Amino acid sequence: KNMSTMTTSAPSSSSSRPHHHHVVLFYQYFLPSSNHLLSSATLNYFRQNSSFYLPLLQQHQSTLCHNMKGRILLSTEGINGTLSCSTEMELKEYIERMERFDLIRELGMPPPPPSADDVVETPNEGNGHLFANIDWKTSTNKNNNKSSSPSAVVVDPFPDLKIQIVKEIVNTGGAIHVDEIPFDTGKEISAEEFHAILLDATQQQKKHHSYNTNIDDVDSSTTNANEDNEGHPLKKKQRVDTTLEQTKKEVVLIDVRNTFEHAIGHFIHPTTTTTTSRVPTLDNTTGTLPTPAINPNTVTFSHFDSTFCSQNSESLKDKKVLMYCTGGIRCIKASAMLKQRGVEDVSHLSGGIHRYLERYGKDGFYKGKVFVFDQRVALDADSMLVVRKEEEEEDGGGAVGETSGGRQQDQKDDDDVVGKCIECNIPYDEISGANLCSVCRDLILICPSCRDTLHEFHCERHQRWKDAYFTFLERFTVDELEKQKEGLQSLHDSFYLPAKKHKNVRKTLRKQMEKIDARVNDIKEGNAVVEQNAKRRCRTCFESDDICDGRCWGFWKHTQSSHHGQGNGNTLVPILEVKVGDRVTIGPNWNEIRLGSRGGSQQDPIRLGTVVNIKSWASGGDELDCVAVKWDKPLDCGRRRNTSGTEEQQSEIYRWGVVARNGQRMYDVRKMVTGDGDSSAK
Repeated sequence: KNMSTMTTSAPSSSSSRPHHHHVVLFYQYFLPSSNHLLSSATLNYFRQNSSFYLPLLQQHQSTLCHNMKGRILLSTEGINGTLSCSTEMELKEYIERMERFDLIRELGMPPPPPSADDVVETPNEGNGHLFANIDWKTSTNKNNNKSSSPSAVVVDPFPDLKIQIVKEIVNTGGAIHVDEIPFDTGKEISAEEFHAILLDATQQQKKHHSYNTNIDDVDSSTTNANEDNEGHPLKKKQRVDTTLEQTKKEVVLIDVRNTFEHAIGHFIHPTTTTTTSRVPTLDNTTGTLPTPAINPNTVTFSHFDSTFCSQNSESLKDKKVLMYCTGGIRCIKASAMLKQRGVEDVSHLSGGIHRYLERYGKDGFYKGKVFVFDQRVALDADSMLVVRKEEEEEDGGGAVGETSGGRQQDQKDDDDVVGKCIECNIPYDEISGANLCSVCRDLILICPSCRDTLHEFHCERHQRWKDAYFTFLERFTVDELEKQKEGLQSLHDSFYLPAKKHKNVRKTLRKQMEKIDARVNDIKEGNAVVEQNAKRRCRTCFESDDICDGRCWGFWKHTQSSHHGQGNGNTLVPILEVKVGDRVTIGPNWNEIRLGSRGGSQQDPIRLGTVVNIKSWASGGDELDCVAVKWDKPLDCGRRRNTSGTEEQQSEIYRWGVVARNGQRMYDVRKMVTGDGDSSAK
């Protein structure tokens, strides 16, 4: 069956399962130019018959990953995945079988076309090794973070296995086609080359500082090098700049990742002075802190071209550009975006931060933690370090520090924290799914002290909105709401948001003002009351914090479920039985703020629908605790729906037994019973 997403949930008994300590990160663009075991003929055949092959590849991966968990994206352009397993042998077997895979031998060929005119030349076996030459990046999951307590519970990186068919394995919104990569992508350089360039730029910065310090000692008429092309003496500062320009291009370091990833860890730009091969934490001469790599300030990678590249490509054309991301996959397309805009000297880090930290750990130019898109959340730099004794013997051990763990002995843990609380600016780098911007839902850094004083949070981009934009309005009086509306109107009309460039942002502001008007009207008419002591709510599911701690989405959900119901002395009740085909209606925990009206009146009749699938909430958890429902009539709750495709693609996802913080099972919908007004109910 051609499904866009295939999810395999973990067994319900988690206590008997060995933990998944081994993790592999990998990707591959299907290109013959980088894979000599894949012929152009086989690739074209695969693309022309993608509707046949992609579902089979999806099923093949599901079979291959029998005891594994993780996320895999499949497309005609390639594969992108992160997987975990309990033993090194399982991981090795998966890699070996992937590298042996041949498209025609493993999956066969589609039925012949009905018309002779549609006949495509059939490729031979042995030329379809789609997964050959993948750079497999492995790591372990054994409480690697030094910030975690030794007794902290080690959870599996993923709650289940999810394999999804997509248009692009890295979403650019169609900005870069895979066939453009061989011609337009930047130069891929190793961790050692990347490090050497930054180290050399550091020495150039030192030379620059030396020139500026001693500039008054330079004689303006001693040599011809001190004259311009017409024989006129150069000014002292001009002579310095000319010498440096002749030596090296300016190095520009760009972080291709999203803002929240950059916030907790990044490479530092070579603006410090050093007398050794190690990277300093402070410029000993000027007393200045290292400058972070450029942060494009993107929420998702699909915005990189339309925002950062379009605005900065001109200023980068005479620079030496270095780019990096977590594993290297985003840089392949990001470098192509810049080169297509005329930036010629573009290089990107092969294997990304992962490969660099394997070589240099905390002793390199990368500072802070590395965000990973699984339940490990973020890893310390040294947790990825791989000590290569033979390399240390060859270079005397100077490149990666003197300790066997690759870390300088005089470096303190406090120096490792590069993140800062969005409110008080103290060093802080703990990312949590509970801390989301009220406007855009981007992950933000906020320390516990500041979090306790606020009901809602705002990211750096929306700091101007923090006194005017709130998702939950129940605790505000009419006067407070009207003041908020004035602030929103001021933002809407200000130069800060030019109409031509910020159409969608201004639309968001207008919708919030309409929401405030509706709330004010309800209060004045007596249909709503002000709840000044209202509890903080989860920005994702809208439940109060006694029900949900904010970690109810994505991989965060399983982290929360590990302590559900603990300490209340109650035994968790089993989930109610449900099956595909059951008729359902609005349940006891239906949240009208998030899901819309409950219905039931003459003007708004009772909601009726059918269960079309049963799965785990937010693709996570140890049990099937949510249902996909296709309603008989569309609900008017402002949620975007897919009105075409399969029944499941047209459905909405609802909780069916998701466990709240207090141990209560939450049911957004319930099964129909006799008397509910549905003749098909059993």
